[in-house]
Amino acid sequence: MADSHFEAKFDALRNAIYHTARKNFYDGLNRLLNFLVIVLGAAVAGKASKLFEIDETWLEFAVLIVATAQLTFDFGYKARTHEFLQRKYHELLADLELDSALDGQKWKSKLQTIAADEPMPMRALDALAYNAAVDATYFEPVDRANNRLWVPLSHRLLKNFIARNGYNYCPESDHKFWWRGAAIWISEGWNGKKS
Repeated sequence: MADSHFEAKFDALRNAIYHTARKNFYDGLNRLLNFLVIVLGAAVAGKASKLFEIDETWLEFAVLIVATAQLTFDFGYKARTHEFLQRKYHELLADLELDSALDGQKWKSKLQTIAADEPMPMRALDALAYNAAVDATYFEPVDRANNRLWVPLSHRLLKNFIARNGYNYCPESDHKFWWRGAAIWISEGWNGKKS
């Protein structure tokens, strides 16, 4: 079993990676919505609607929806929250590198203190951040394969939108891929074996 110092470094790294991804997502979304509000609200949009034969009412409705979403959900604030948490975890990583002789309980306590400020986690993104931390800390391919979590494609695509609180991500080494089972079933069928 890994020592508490390694566990604290690993958790701090995983959380820093997670909050970097969330910050980047919200920053990108914030910029996109700002861009759309400006472009759709400009007088040019009225001229473009005539060019593409779009009713101006739809453009006005789009401006209303995008601007309301921007003001209501405040993605810029959410990005700053994740930026703050990312910075705190990187500071903890730096402290861990400087003073590795301290008790592991102290580091776990600091991790819990930072985690108290976190919003609800997106579990699929957290599992992907865990995999990135595994890739950064384990150098042997066998160790990586035994420690990485399997995240379904649909979870990867919707990682920033659905929390998936009840889902249990299993290690990649334990996951049974359907095509492996199908290959075994087909090969047994061709060889005359019954399962």
